[in-house]
Formats: sequence, C-alpha cells, structure tokens
Amino acid sequence: MSRHRTTARSRNLLGALVSLVLAGLAAAAFTTPTASGREQGVPRLVFPLVAKTDLWDNYSDPRGNGRHAGIDMENPWRAPVVAVEDGSVEYAESALGGCMLYLYGDSGTMYLYIHLNNDLTARNDNTGGCVKDVTFSVPNGARVAAGQQIAWNGDSGDANDNPHLHFEVHPGGGADVNPFKHLKRASRPLFAAKAGSPFSLGLRGKLIAVGANSVTLEVERVRQYPGGRWLEIDPRTVELTVPPEATVAPSLGEVSGVAPRTLRTPVPVAAYTVKAKTTTDAIAGVAGTLQLSRVSPIT
Repeated sequence: MSRHRTTARSRNLLGALVSLVLAGLAAAAFTTPTASGREQGVPRLVFPLVAKTDLWDNYSDPRGNGRHAGIDMENPWRAPVVAVEDGSVEYAESALGGCMLYLYGDSGTMYLYIHLNNDLTARNDNTGGCVKDVTFSVPNGARVAAGQQIAWNGDSGDANDNPHLHFEVHPGGGADVNPFKHLKRASRPLFAAKAGSPFSLGLRGKLIAVGANSVTLEVERVRQYPGGRWLEIDPRTVELTVPPEATVAPSLGEVSGVAPRTLRTPVPVAAYTVKAKTTTDAIAGVAGTLQLSRVSPIT
C-alpha cells in the first residue's frame, strides 16, 4: 500500500511544522503494529492444563502445511484442559486439528485449543467423535471461568498417537502471536473445577515444613475428588492450614501452636484436604485456602 505524502505549500515555519505533523500522522496510520502492540490486550493467563508439561518455544516452526501458529505442549493423555481466562467457548473440528475449541476471552483475546481427546476407551480408538463428555466438559457456547475445566487433552487429527495440546493466542480476535511468554508467566492451576462446586484433593509429594497450624508440601501428584485420577504435575509448593480436627501422623511432629520449622530431610507423604467449595484461590493453591484433613508418611 502506498503512503499518502503531504507537501508544504508555504515556506514559513508554521507551514513546515504543520506538514511535518501531518506526514507523521500519515506514516503512523499505515505502519504495521509491533508484536508487543498487538499483545496489549492479553491478560495474565491461567495455564491451560493441569498436568506435568514439556513446554518449549516452537512457535513459527516450519511445518508441512505451513508456519506453526501456536505452541505444542507435551502432556498426558486426557489431562484436564482449562480456560485460561473468563469467557465463552465454541466447539470446532477439522481433519488436521481434530477436535478443537475456541475460547473467546473477556479481554477480547481469542484462544484456540487443538488435538483434544476423541477416544472412548483407554486405547487409541478414535471412535468418540468431538462431543461433550468425550472431548469437551462443558456445553457448546457455555460461559466459563478461568481455571474451569473445558476439555480433555488428546491426539485427534494429525496428532494421532502423540497426545499433546496445540495452543494459540489471537489478541483482539486477529492474527496469532507467540503464546510462549504468556504460558511461561501463567499461573499454574493445582486442579480444575467450576467455581462453587464441591471438591477435595489428594496430594502426594514431600513434607518440607510444619508448625504454626500449617504444613507445607512440595506436591508432585494431585487427585481431585469426585471423579478425578492421580495426575503427575510439575513440582510446586503448597501450604495448607491445619484445623484442630485434622489427623497428623505422630511421626511427623507437632504442628499446632508451635513455631514453623523447615525439615532438614523432607518426608514423602500423602495428604488429603477438607471438602470445600471451589474458589479461584483454591484452584491456584494460594497459601491458606486449602485445609488439611489428614497427612501420613508414605513408606
């Protein structure tokens, strides 16, 4: 596209200044926005999966069908896929992408999730189609909150037998941008659930600190009740409050009314939380939002 050129009609200083201003405005009007400019509307995201994730920057890698428009993340089959921000969802499918989902975020950013589950059994049967309760955990068109489960990870389309999530970010619903930096700074959900729904968690990992009516775990595996299964996650620290009725194995020491202390040798444990209502802070595992029901060593 050719630029409009504005020429001064007067040799006086005022005319020259006006010409320079108009020329600058014309140039700005036809300048392609920078990547950072296009990404101004993207909020801090919730990470799109609850599972141990092999994450690296493969955006724009050459592919057989063109430039790679998103990030591929290696994740376990049928790991919970979650909404990265509040918004609404729309089902989709294609030969290459398989079962897909659009999330139209409240920020105006559109997110695309590709290669979702299409298996009915634990085998790679590809017989489930792209439907609710196989691929998607919410109805088409549903309003969802950040951290709420919306689908299951899979290997549909041309990802057959290679489960992973292809994830795209489209600020303002326009061209794709590199999701990598947004994923690196995203808050990691400890589990996935709808706000207000009942839940309790099983946590496996290492006890690293006790005392002051709290325990701190380095969590490596999580199970959500009801209906969940044990999932390996990227290790993270979680602090739980200890109510008077909680059961703490005597071998782990006193935790009520004593000064907090870090254990010299972390102890492998299994812990379970008190049944509660899901909140955004609970999903994020914010310190003090989860209450301990019982904890014991793993031998």
